[in-house]
Amino acid sequence: MGTTTRSVVAALLLAGAATAYAQVVPPTPAFEGPITEGGEMYPGLRPEEPGTTAADFGYATDEYFVSGTANGQPYKTRILVRHPLPAARFSGIVVTESMHSNGFAVTFEPARRYFFLRGHVHVEIAAQQANVTTLKGFNPVRYASMSIPLGAQTSEIIAQVGRLVKSNLSSGPLAPLSVRHLVMEGTSQASAVLRTYQQQKHFQSRMPDGSAIMDGYLATSTLGNAPMMIVDVPTVHMPTMTEVNSGAPTGAAFRRPDSDDPANRYRLFEVAGMAHANSRETPTYVPNPCTLPVSDFPWGGMAAMGLDHLIAWADRGVVPPHAAPLQFDNDTTNDGSRLTLDANGNVKGGVRNTYVDVPVAAYGVPNAGATPAAQFNCSIAGWRIAYDEERLNGLYKNKGSYISAVNKRLMELVREGWMLPEYAEDVRADAQAIDITPPGKR
Repeated sequence: MGTTTRSVVAALLLAGAATAYAQVVPPTPAFEGPITEGGEMYPGLRPEEPGTTAADFGYATDEYFVSGTANGQPYKTRILVRHPLPAARFSGIVVTESMHSNGFAVTFEPARRYFFLRGHVHVEIAAQQANVTTLKGFNPVRYASMSIPLGAQTSEIIAQVGRLVKSNLSSGPLAPLSVRHLVMEGTSQASAVLRTYQQQKHFQSRMPDGSAIMDGYLATSTLGNAPMMIVDVPTVHMPTMTEVNSGAPTGAAFRRPDSDDPANRYRLFEVAGMAHANSRETPTYVPNPCTLPVSDFPWGGMAAMGLDHLIAWADRGVVPPHAAPLQFDNDTTNDGSRLTLDANGNVKGGVRNTYVDVPVAAYGVPNAGATPAAQFNCSIAGWRIAYDEERLNGLYKNKGSYISAVNKRLMELVREGWMLPEYAEDVRADAQAIDITPPGKR
């Protein structure tokens, strides 16, 4: 299908979507806070390493209770607003995210350094019934009034909170900050929430001026083979090696062509080396419950890269680069996956990075649980098999030549937009930890 034809099709689909629904302005929910009473606040994040917390970067986290009527039933839940101090540091960008059913902000959590250094605000919405159960289980006193009686209320709650955030009320939960753009992110189960919101509310619920509530979408570690919905705002779609591998028998039907058409702005970023789960920092994988060494791939840095492209596109009209898709051939005799591998055992194609272009290990999917109880978590994690000394010596003259190659490729990736500068030191630190000893010096 040619570019012109795709543009026409996209425009027709968008026009049909926009006229098929009666558009309404969702009500602004009531809110109270910041909440300071009732005991300990549920943080929405797993334990953080010292030096990586919001406070370490001059950010504050405020909790608000929001309430209203959604899908015909009253609800009351909470939002967390993570914002920079002083307010002058605010970028004008707010990124909202539905709390994952596991109780955490699983996109923000590994990518939080990007927020902190760029001055973006993160608004986490406890929009699901499971979230309320988590809150009440953590502190039944503080969250006694929380209630989401229907699962079908989730999208409407998100739309109402989105309108609240974007309305820039002088006494609102983000005051005195002035929001320029609001985008939505979601990973894994929360990406399903994002997709459902797109289908149920993107065209149906609008701001008073008729514009979309969400100015863009980042969907990572997406589930299943359904392609992202065509909407009238930018979308960055980041299925991982896990999704590509599982979707290979059907041709990875979630893929669709990149587009710059105003009615269908879309990028597909499939990152080589990236698995569904962030096993680099998640406590679930310490100690390793899987049969193979668990991957240390920098999941958060790559998710932040996708988010940065989305924000630049939605906010300043900066068109993102294009990336080749990951390659697959359905040959499972290589590493057990259907992915096409290069001479060093890493997948071909996709968004490239130093971990696969200047490799000291092979990164693959899926992993497997050492026990039945660990099977699910390991199946969504990747693995990392370090090269032996012979292979390392065949690739690099010594550690100095390896470090030099990493730095050269890293700078190329930063210039090309595939790695953010704030994560460059992580790459260098990982490289410095590798021991490469020439044969004559052992």
